[in-house]
Amino acid sequence: MVSKKNIALITLVFETCVSTAFAQTLLWKDDFIDPDNPPTTFGSARITVTNQQIVFTGTFFSPTPTNAVLDTAGWATVVFPNTGPLPDQQTLELRIDLISANQNDAFGFIQWATQGKGYSVFKDQDEVGLLKFWDGVASSAVFFWEERPLKNKNVTLVLSLTRLGSGLRINTRVLDKDNANAVLFERTVVDTPQSDPALPNGAVKGICTFPDLMAAPWPLQVSGDAVFGLWWGNTERGPQPAAEVIFDNLEVWQYESPQLEIQNAVVLSWPVTQGEFVLESASSVNGPWEQLPEPWWRTNNGQNEVTILAPDSLKLFRLRQVP
Repeated sequence: MVSKKNIALITLVFETCVSTAFAQTLLWKDDFIDPDNPPTTFGSARITVTNQQIVFTGTFFSPTPTNAVLDTAGWATVVFPNTGPLPDQQTLELRIDLISANQNDAFGFIQWATQGKGYSVFKDQDEVGLLKFWDGVASSAVFFWEERPLKNKNVTLVLSLTRLGSGLRINTRVLDKDNANAVLFERTVVDTPQSDPALPNGAVKGICTFPDLMAAPWPLQVSGDAVFGLWWGNTERGPQPAAEVIFDNLEVWQYESPQLEIQNAVVLSWPVTQGEFVLESASSVNGPWEQLPEPWWRTNNGQNEVTILAPDSLKLFRLRQVP
């Protein structure tokens, strides 16, 4: 999401593997440990590899300009070959660890871009937002921008894109690496071929934004760039001292989106009493009566509750006290 004058291209080392859990495929992974591939620096941000992590340092001193498009200070990119369409109900997910940011308004971001258009998640200490951009970042729409105090150290930024026919479900999350990846923030929007709701021009720090385009969402192809970097987001002053964000562990996954199903079921309940009872069922009052094998059971407001799938034919139920 930056003009070419601010490109900082990093040559990355990748690992590929496949997980058998729910058809998950790890497309790319980089933990920035290769000392033979140092980053190249362009524009106003200085980019280094320190302690096997990517460090972006904003040495600029001017505030973020208003009435201009959002432009980032420095970035690194991973280029993906075209492997065909993103299948329906499948997800392309980007993850990167935001190790730290040294001050508020020093935003870390991660984005997916293809042919000059894509989606970006931005985060600092008390704001998080989702942008859709096109025309090589000359135009962008803001789907949401929330003022939300959030932990800004040792967290994971997640951008998930799931194809829904001609639409795209965009899920953004912030995970707490210090607490078993507990979800600190989550929000989902759907981008359709219609013009979807977006914030008005100037709603985010006076920056120039546009309504959403009436066009098919992107990307519907598994090809493009995974991009991450630094943006300074204060329109009144420059960073003091220099803005700095540190990243590690870039991952890009592709996986199937689980299908939610609703099945007919019934809930059987009876008061919690002394003694032990078992639940039995039969097709007639004459039996044979059989104990339900391991039903889903809980206690709720003094009642025992058992949920079972609704049978297609007549079924009788009874409680039998165990001696």
